[in-house]
Amino acid sequence: MDTMGCGGMAGAWWCRLGVLVAALSGLGLVSGLAGADGGRLTVFAGAASQPATKEAARLFSEETGIAVDCTFGGSGTMLNQIRIEHFGDLYIPGSDDYMDKAEKESLVDPASRRVVCWLLPVICVPKGNPKHIGALGDLARDGIRITMGDPKSVCLGSVAKAAFEKEGIYEAVQKRIVTFASDCQQIANLIRMDEVDAAVGYDVFQRQSPDLMDAVPLAGAAAVNVPASVVSFSKQKEAAQRFADWLAGPKGREVFIRHGYTVDKPQ
Repeated sequence: MDTMGCGGMAGAWWCRLGVLVAALSGLGLVSGLAGADGGRLTVFAGAASQPATKEAARLFSEETGIAVDCTFGGSGTMLNQIRIEHFGDLYIPGSDDYMDKAEKESLVDPASRRVVCWLLPVICVPKGNPKHIGALGDLARDGIRITMGDPKSVCLGSVAKAAFEKEGIYEAVQKRIVTFASDCQQIANLIRMDEVDAAVGYDVFQRQSPDLMDAVPLAGAAAVNVPASVVSFSKQKEAAQRFADWLAGPKGREVFIRHGYTVDKPQ
């Protein structure tokens, strides 16, 4: 009996099976086969780091053979998915406060935490600043269209709300909100498309779209960091830690710098 080639009935059966598997893999229906040599990681990440994290996942996979599936969204939404499903390997929220929440609930391993990059809150406006916004208080003016993330699920939503409350303008600003963004990238896209006049965003948004966006300094704003930690429910903790270390290491830093992120803590 020919057990290696296609000779005989058994060999023919194995060949047909191989053809079927190859066809299904090409259609993306047997996703578990990809990266089979090195395993497969599931990453839940805040959208603030999406451009760089996507490239980093691809490069890490090419280097290690470990496939990385990334799901992006509001940091709170991603954390809730981990909380409900008891699933995932790495959590990368858009700000450190969401990682603090994850640690308090024992959803991640505190010892695995790595800082990937830093983000500075600013006021993002369309290129040329057509509404002449110079400070946070200007967002309470009549005729200003604002987007804001949901403070309960989007890192920039909670950052914006805290800034508005400190300025004493949250009630006035609420009347100017034309849409609540589902994640940080939607906030950036609404500014890029000139759909709103202003939003509390991150400095990296302007660096990623200098021809479409300007950034106005936000007085008193403190930089936040984007951390990565291994999910407590992960069945591949060693591989997940390897990716977290890769992100925070020289190769990961190079990717984030290329996408406009700050990788050293601002002074």
